[in-house]
Amino acid sequence: MRLPFQLFALVLALPVAAETRCEGTPVSIAAPPLHAERLCTAVQAALPKLAACGLALETPVSITLTDRLPGDCLGLYHCGEQRIELLAPDALSETRHADGVFAGLSDDHFFDSVVMHELAHAAHDARPCPSGLCLATSEYLAYNFQIMGLAAEDRTRVEAALDMQSPVSHDAVNKVILLFAPNAFAARAWAHLNQRDDPCDYLRHVAAGDFTFDRPAR
Repeated sequence: MRLPFQLFALVLALPVAAETRCEGTPVSIAAPPLHAERLCTAVQAALPKLAACGLALETPVSITLTDRLPGDCLGLYHCGEQRIELLAPDALSETRHADGVFAGLSDDHFFDSVVMHELAHAAHDARPCPSGLCLATSEYLAYNFQIMGLAAEDRTRVEAALDMQSPVSHDAVNKVILLFAPNAFAARAWAHLNQRDDPCDYLRHVAAGDFTFDRPAR
């Protein structure tokens, strides 16, 4: 099909999202050249941190950058499809909320943390779910790895806005809080984790299905 010259020129001007494999990982990405290297760097930094606390990514996953996602989503893991969609950095900067747990992070560092969050979902999706539906458990892992993966100064910024001292019971981290107040869920999850004797070992048990934050399906 022949295109009018103006439309042809516009097509040529659009960034090409070529699919490439992030070296040393099972992750392939579809991103414009401007963002491809940065995305791969975030992936390569995230995976060892996940593996160190029991959530190694063991299946191939694809990541696609997009300018639009449903609702307020910043990233979206498609369960069972080994596929992640992420808002591109510019779109993420425009869409992110000015308040909440991660408000103190720069756009760049927040983007990297969202990569970690979605990779945690992808890694957990391959694990058995003892309760039948592991929504709260998966988000417990994803939010905690998202914060754990931050540089020390960024974790300090996050924790400055949280109540890290008040005891958080296991039952206080649940699906209802997640659905109606995700920021509160993330805050409770991080405080709860850091009230364990060994947070990394605790995450290993959660990843293995030894502990769950979801009630068994009936």
